[in-house]
This record gives sequence, structure tokens and C-alpha cells, in this order.
Amino acid sequence: MSMQMHERADTARGSRLLGREWELETFSVYLSHYLKMERIISIYGAAGVGKSALAEEFQKQAIRQGAATVALDAARFKAKPADFCRQILKQLGLLGTLPPSSDPAFVVRAAIEAIQRRAETGPTILFLDSYELLEDLDDWLRDFFFPQIKAGCLTVISGRNPLSEHWLNSMVWKRSIYRMPLGNLDYCSVVAYLRGYGITDQELIFRLWKQTDGHPMALTALYGGRENGGEPEAGQGEPSAADLLLSPGSSLEHLPKAKPEEVIYARTDLTRREKEVAALAAEGLTNRDIASKLFLSEVTIKKHMRSIFQKVGASNRTQLLKLLMD
Repeated sequence: MSMQMHERADTARGSRLLGREWELETFSVYLSHYLKMERIISIYGAAGVGKSALAEEFQKQAIRQGAATVALDAARFKAKPADFCRQILKQLGLLGTLPPSSDPAFVVRAAIEAIQRRAETGPTILFLDSYELLEDLDDWLRDFFFPQIKAGCLTVISGRNPLSEHWLNSMVWKRSIYRMPLGNLDYCSVVAYLRGYGITDQELIFRLWKQTDGHPMALTALYGGRENGGEPEAGQGEPSAADLLLSPGSSLEHLPKAKPEEVIYARTDLTRREKEVAALAAEGLTNRDIASKLFLSEVTIKKHMRSIFQKVGASNRTQLLKLLMD
């Protein structure tokens, strides 16, 4: 399953922060009053809604105000405590100070102490992106790592799913998490986005908003290459989707369609595991292949597939894909 591709798309354009003014203002409050606020901000939403872009803007805002930041992308390291902590030490410029024979427990302790020392001198913010890839570390982070990081350190977690009920039901964390769901852009934000590309026709703007449902990735796919006053980039031989749509006699059928994985992860009726299984099934993997990739048994995968079929109203994989994409 191509996780990294979608998360790179999350950060494709700063202009996709249109419509995120409330989230940016909320984060500025956290920076000013971090000792009195929740310790974790959970950003979540479907692929392409701009989670990573928003977190990057948070980081820039934090740096401008003098906060220390540590930014980790779960797609770049193994979901193991020692690897996670090595990434922290690397970001803090301390990885080279570890003894060559450091065992995993020592690495973990060194990372916790390093963050603690940094937090004693001022606000310190840990950014975790692609959190859905850290499912194997979720219990460890919740029950061991984060409880040892005291006041002065704020954590921003970005992922496709909200933090699990284990977090929200925990006596330690249920009042220390601020949930920040991201959805598609509203109509006013889409208007501002398209006007930035010279599109002012109200009827066309409305049609594009309805067709894309304000999904930032779909809008970027249409206009990502039109930087110079609405003109295509020099040297592009093939017309873009936007060129096709805006040409005489064009229709909305030329708009880019959402990919199966985007549609699957946008659904709210599927569990996190069911979304993973459905996305792999949409790629054409067999139950055996999916079981191997997710380290589960084939029996478990079959149970997930039955549940997915029932929720979507499909009787086989072909019908599942068709129903998801219609």
C-alpha cells in the first residue's frame, strides 16, 4: 500500500492551507499558553486533506516563536522503540553522542532525557507524521514513552485516523488530547483557491466545488501545474486536467477521479484495520498476500473481508471496488 505517496501529496502546496485559519489560530494559542493546554494535538483526516501541510505550518510557526521542534515522519523509520528514539536524538543533533554498543533501553532513556532537558529551557514540540504507520508502537508510546515526557513538551500527532479509544478512555490522556479533524475545504476557501489561479467565473467555480467536494488533493491535481497566471508550465506537451476542463466544449468528466485508497480511507464506517485490508485488496492482493503483509492469519483477513463486504454492500472484490468508486 503506497502510504508515502499520499503523505507527500499532503504537503504539495502551501496554498492548500486555505480554510485552515481556525486551526492555525488555535495552535498559536497553544504556543502562548502551552503549560496550561492539552499535551497532545491530534490532527486526522482522509488522505490528501492537508494534514502534513498543516503540521509543517505549525512547525514554522513554532520556530518563529523560538520553540524547539523535533519532526519525525513514520514512513522513514521502523516502528520500533529504539529506532523511534534514534530519530529523536538525530533531530536534536545528539545521535553521535551515543556509545557504539548502546542497547535499545539505553537509547530510549537517552532520547527521553534529551527531550526533558530541552523542555526545561523553553517550549519543545514533537511532531509525528503518518502516525497510522506506528500502530505497533501505539501502546508503547501511550503507556511508556509519553507519560515520561513532563510539562513543557507538546506533541502534534498527524494521521489518517483519530487516536484510538485506548487513548481517549485512559485516565492519563483523556483530558490531555485536543482533537483536530480535517475535512474538505468549504466553498469560500475553494473560491479563494481558484481565484489564485485566475478562475473567477462563479458558475465554473461552483461546478468544480461540487465535483471535487472541496477535496484539496483533487483541486491540486487540477491546478497544481498552473503557476504563471493560469498558464501551463513551459515545456509541458500534454494538456492538464484543468486545461481540458476549461477548453471549449469541455465537461466535468475530465476531472481526476479519486483513487481507491483515498476513497477507502475517507469512509467512516470501516475500522482502521478494515481500511488497511480493503486498500490492499483494491491493489489486487490475495488474502494470503494481505495476511503476510499485515502479519495476520488468513482466517482473520477473511473475517475482515466479510465485514467490509457487508458494510459496503458488495458480494465480491470486483463489486467492492465498483461500489467504492461510483
